[in-house]
Amino acid sequence: MNRLELSVEYSFDFETGSVVAIVPELNYISSFGKDFTEAESNVIEAVLAYLEALEKDGLLLPQTKPVNRGTVLIIELVT
Repeated sequence: MNRLELSVEYSFDFETGSVVAIVPELNYISSFGKDFTEAESNVIEAVLAYLEALEKDGLLLPQTKPVNRGTVLIIELVT
């Protein structure tokens, strides 16, 4: 089983009151939620959909380097 370690950047949108989660290594995929937990769950869904689309189109999954600081999202890949 392979795994991707992706850094996640979180910020707070004062205008909407939402937490925003961004994954820079995957073309800055982002999502949001009313709190940290919801934003994290939503960005995981977005990452999985992106990876599924890559696989469906026959494209290679991105090669990422291990993240050694900050918030890390770990995706286990079943091959």
